[in-house]
Amino acid sequence: MVDILSAYRAVTLVGPGGIGKTKLAIELARRVASSFDDSVALIELATLQDPALAISATARALKLALSDKNVSPASIAQAIGARRLLLVLDNCEHVIDVAAQIASAVLRYCPNVSVLATSREGLRIDGEYVAAIPPLSVPRPDIQDPDLLLGESAVQLFVARTRALRASFVPDAGDLRKIAAICRRLDGIPLALEFAAARVANLGVDTVLSRLDRRFELLSSGRRDQLPRHQTLRATLDWSYDLLSGEEQRLLCRLAVFPAGFTLDAAIAMMDDALSRSDVIETLFNLVGKSLVSLDPSFEGRWRLLETTRAYALERLTEAGLVAQAARRHATFLRQLVAPLGGTSPTSDDVSRLAQEIGNVHAALDWAFAPGGDAALGVELTAGFVPVWMQLLSVVECSSRIEHALAHLTPELTCDPRLKAQLHVALGFALLNTTGSADRMKAALNNGLVLAEDLSDLELQLKAVWTLWSYNLNSGQYDAAKSVGERYLDIALRTGNPANETVGRRLIGAASHFYGAQEDAARELALSLDHPDHGLKDGPNQMWFLLNQSVLAKAMLARVLLLQGKVAQSRALAAECLREAEREKDKLAIAYALRNAVCPIALMTHDLPAADQAISSLLELVTREGVAFWTSWTSCLKGQLLVLQGQYDDGITLLRSGLKARTENGWLMRNPEFLGSLAEGLLAAGETTQALAAAEEALNIARQGRQLWCLADLLRIKGEILLADATLDLSRSELLFAEGLSIAREQQCRFYELKIAAAWARIMAGSDRQQTALDLVGPITALFDREVDLPALAFARGLVASPATTGGDRPASCTCH
Repeated sequence: MVDILSAYRAVTLVGPGGIGKTKLAIELARRVASSFDDSVALIELATLQDPALAISATARALKLALSDKNVSPASIAQAIGARRLLLVLDNCEHVIDVAAQIASAVLRYCPNVSVLATSREGLRIDGEYVAAIPPLSVPRPDIQDPDLLLGESAVQLFVARTRALRASFVPDAGDLRKIAAICRRLDGIPLALEFAAARVANLGVDTVLSRLDRRFELLSSGRRDQLPRHQTLRATLDWSYDLLSGEEQRLLCRLAVFPAGFTLDAAIAMMDDALSRSDVIETLFNLVGKSLVSLDPSFEGRWRLLETTRAYALERLTEAGLVAQAARRHATFLRQLVAPLGGTSPTSDDVSRLAQEIGNVHAALDWAFAPGGDAALGVELTAGFVPVWMQLLSVVECSSRIEHALAHLTPELTCDPRLKAQLHVALGFALLNTTGSADRMKAALNNGLVLAEDLSDLELQLKAVWTLWSYNLNSGQYDAAKSVGERYLDIALRTGNPANETVGRRLIGAASHFYGAQEDAARELALSLDHPDHGLKDGPNQMWFLLNQSVLAKAMLARVLLLQGKVAQSRALAAECLREAEREKDKLAIAYALRNAVCPIALMTHDLPAADQAISSLLELVTREGVAFWTSWTSCLKGQLLVLQGQYDDGITLLRSGLKARTENGWLMRNPEFLGSLAEGLLAAGETTQALAAAEEALNIARQGRQLWCLADLLRIKGEILLADATLDLSRSELLFAEGLSIAREQQCRFYELKIAAAWARIMAGSDRQQTALDLVGPITALFDREVDLPALAFARGLVASPATTGGDRPASCTCH
């Protein structure tokens, strides 16, 4: 089979349920993993009820950063690209068409990917090799020799499983002949053999063989349109089920509503109307001993039903008319499981534990919002699980589930108004971290805020206002963000909770920084960090989606320090906030530390190796976690780096791609900065007209949204572009430099003051105004520490050291930015 997988890029293991297709696929993947650089992705499709979900499940399992609007088999394949990968699609039969589309697209677009599928039928795609999985070998009826009987794999498995359950089991020649008969009657199907072996361990070979014979006699009246092996497996399940006590039957059927496995507490919750806790434990362990329930090897303290067993038990539950009752118990248990979160962020242990329930939550929500379900229970479960989705960075799924829940909030539905408000606020935050539009986010937040105000719920108002602040910040409206931050602080002070005040100070500080008020920003951020409650770690006051306040405040203060000319302090604080996020293993905090501080500071100070490493880390993180919203950020940051490295065409392409995605969705935060880098790249590539258009667009956006923090530098960039036109008078560029210098000094922004002064001094030195150039750069150069190394600073120091030899002819562009 390994040779077949090496020879064909698409192999489908086909056979009836219980034949062992999944085990074989996993073993094959293990054996060939080294050929794929140990890159193997297992897509488990068994728990999906809707075939359409197979596409998003595949994208999520591969952790691809795809837009929720454009997820398709083709986009998955294009996202995989040239990666070397073995894609294992397990249990395809109920989603066969979609699975075939995914496999076909991958084979078409990904030259280094192979597909291994398991199904009850072939995918029927070009290039597919269908491998029919045979049952285990069984002895012929005429074979009596014990050694020959033991040479058949079905007998070997049967004896091994029986001995595992009853160590004293040593079959004699007569037993082996009877076991051979059982194996033949069960067609060598591994699952059926395991059931029978469990019975032999308890009842003996003779009893099992006699009961199996009688059971097979009943099959003649069964469905004739089923394949023989399906009839045999069903007979085995019928027989095994009939041997159970009433309590065991009820528990098995109720556990079938858990597609993603279950804990002991879950089993107890499903039977608390019929059995005591100790009785449930004993009954569950009886089912384990009879091979009807398996211990999940992936997670400690969890069990699961094999899929064939689960499907059979669900049929029994349906026949008894008890599906709705069991589904309600299932959903109620899950709601109670997440209730202790109470609107706070889950701990890392909570996330690890609750992440195992995602498949169960899907099933519960599907039932709750279906006809005959309980929409109110579905709304409660959705709201309760929001913290888990957010901590797992499953923001696309989170937003779609919230919108589905909100769509069911009809006037006839009795629901806690606070839940409705929470869902609107949570939707706003989820949309902030997806490729959802800014308008959708703002509408959700406004709805949530109105509801919170109607309820006079200050804590909920804070959540809504905080997310509204995020909306304004990310849409590039910094004057509005500053006002909303002040509104947050006002409400925070009324709550009497000091932790809320630290958040308010940070919000005002961050908005002030981008607004261009660096002194105000430094003061507010320092107040936030100096407050004893700034960490907000795992406390009852932490919002369900609240980010690490210390990391965010330090990242923003690091930016402020850089603009103030404190380069060494800025770099040190950026590194510190990243280490803190990594220490906490907080993925979202790591992303913010990289995006807000480490990456931009390395780029602005021309530490290109550090920038390359930081951007690569950010790209790897957001790609692995599949956070589509962040891909536009990484495109722009990588584009900036490529421009600085002189790879202008590639840098321009990435910047345009990232800016296009951000603009389409209404996210304009830092777009002027990125447009400035685009203008510099275009200028270096000789595209002066396009460069000027990009610079003008950047200036317009900066002035409209009060993104004033980089306004001075944008004026410098426009001045540099005008210098490239030999027909223009130098005075036009010098007017722009003068305006930029005035703004930088007004904002006490020494970093941009230095860059503009150096650019202007270069012109002056090239036009016999050396002394004027010295007077311009000398004072600002003296304010920077000697160990600081920046291109603009190096030029300025060189001019001061030898004024007569620095300068030259009028440049096409400045090289000291």
